Amino acid sequence: MPNKLIILLILLTAASCRKPDVELVIYEANSHTHLPLHDVCFVNDSVGFACGGDKWTKGIFLRTTDGGFTWSQPDSIFNAACYTMHFFDGAHGIVAGNNSLFATTADSGKTFTVRVSDYRPINSISFQSPLVGVIAGGEIDAYNNGYLAYTTDGGNSLTRYPTPGNMTAIAHSDALTVYASGFGAIYKSTDGGKTFQPLNARGDFFLALSAPSPNTAYFAGYQRLILKTTDAGYTFRKIMSGNAPFSPREHFRCISFADEYHGAVAGDNGIMYLTRNGGDTWERVKKFTSHHIRAIHLFAPDRGVVVTDGGEIFLFRN
Repeated sequence: MPNKLIILLILLTAASCRKPDVELVIYEANSHTHLPLHDVCFVNDSVGFACGGDKWTKGIFLRTTDGGFTWSQPDSIFNAACYTMHFFDGAHGIVAGNNSLFATTADSGKTFTVRVSDYRPINSISFQSPLVGVIAGGEIDAYNNGYLAYTTDGGNSLTRYPTPGNMTAIAHSDALTVYASGFGAIYKSTDGGKTFQPLNARGDFFLALSAPSPNTAYFAGYQRLILKTTDAGYTFRKIMSGNAPFSPREHFRCISFADEYHGAVAGDNGIMYLTRNGGDTWERVKKFTSHHIRAIHLFAPDRGVVVTDGGEIFLFRN
């Protein structure tokens, strides 16, 4: 009993010392759907896209031309969820998702050309051009049978790099530097994605990453751990600790940095944090949704957009 009282006092003291949550200016846009949204991206301050859908039955795609204040009615792309996108401009882009479905468009998503590479989900893509890009995949619920892939023909053929765990995030920081993360591992390529090397980073299922420069990258784990490198992956520093025993659990699913210092991380049940100093300190945001936040895009250090698994789209300003 005394030990339990001590633990309770510690928790109450910590809660009383915590700074008040930051309240953002929020605008909820009408997405015209309640299906999960998994990704959001913008090619400029006006033109953007969102995608999602039901895992096994329907993939959906939305577009905006006014900075996210209004969105098109959801279009159905293929018969499985869309997980990830990369757009080069307002017309040309790639959308991919479950069952390795891979679709390209040249008319802002009005029409798509769809193909399938294999059965495993495509969780994340990053392209340097419509032909040259990298892919991260694997079954999210299985934690294994993952892969990284490189293509020079727009996804028609892939050079695969098998990984022990499922891979969920991949991003270029420049033409040659690519970071990838997933179940218990972080990888790096210095040749544009032709080959990958595992980095000395462990401790979580790193669902998401953001690489604002070749030397600086951030990796967010599902169990709340956030790692940062400032020397191109040679060393890593913990900038947020993972979930601790007897503390409320927080789970991260997405992270985005507008530059090397200003960023946001978010996840389950609407949890969200902001940093203005490269992760040295974090401010918790007052919740504006109870759904899981699946993706963040930052327009600038003080404003951005998130999408949730309840089909919600929120614009926010700090």
